[in-house]
Amino acid sequence: MESKKSLKAFTSILTKVAGLVFFAFLAISLGVIFGTLFKDWVTEDPLSPVQGLNEPYQEPLTIRLPETTRENPPDTTSSYMYSDEYFPAETSVRFKVQVGPFPVREEALQVASILENEGYPVFVSKGLPCYVQVGAFSNPTNADKLQNELLGKGYSVYIREE
Repeated sequence: MESKKSLKAFTSILTKVAGLVFFAFLAISLGVIFGTLFKDWVTEDPLSPVQGLNEPYQEPLTIRLPETTRENPPDTTSSYMYSDEYFPAETSVRFKVQVGPFPVREEALQVASILENEGYPVFVSKGLPCYVQVGAFSNPTNADKLQNELLGKGYSVYIREE
C-alpha cells in the first residue's frame, strides 16, 4: 500500500514537471517565432526619420490632394475649401534643417533634448555621425529663417537639400 502511495506521489510530481516543461517550451517557441516575425519593429528606432550616411536613400514624402474637375467638384459642405494657394496639389519636403554632426550618438541625444525643451520638434539620425533634424520644409526661405535662429543660439546648423 505504501508503494502505491509513493508511486502515486511520484507520478503526480512527474506530471507537474512535464506540464511545466511543456509550457516553458511553448513560451520559448512563441518568443522565437514572434521575435523572428517582428525583429524589424524591435530593432528600428520609430522616431528617427532622418537618414544617416550609411542608410539607403528614401524618397521625400509627397502629399496629393484630390483634384477638382467639372465631374468632381469641390466639397462645399465642409467648413473650409481647398485652394491651390494654401494647399498646392503636390508638396514635398526638400530642405532639412540639421544640427551637427556629432561623432557620438549620446551627444546628439543631449542636444536633441535641449532643443526639444526649447520647443523644437527633433529627430535624431541612426548612423554615425549623428545629426539632429529640427525642421523639414518645402520652402527654402523657411529653412533659412530656422537656420539663422539656431545659429543665433550658437548651434552648428546647416540645411540639407534633397
